[in-house]
Amino acid sequence: MIINQLLPIASFIATPSFKAGDLIQLLGISGAAIALEFWDILENLLAGILILLVAPADGYKPATPLVSSPKF
Repeated sequence: MIINQLLPIASFIATPSFKAGDLIQLLGISGAAIALEFWDILENLLAGILILLVAPADGYKPATPLVSSPKF
């Protein structure tokens, strides 16, 4: 197709001042943003595993009331 042949030429005309340093900078910023997002995902995953390990084996039991009065 003609669009596949014109796309590289159009991108070169649109960004004539693109240098290798710009690409490295873009990759660095993108890498930092992705690392922060994976940090949150990993933190939530580890918190879930910790809850599973610490939770009682027979499930959740509601707290018993301190006062067992029939009026209460």
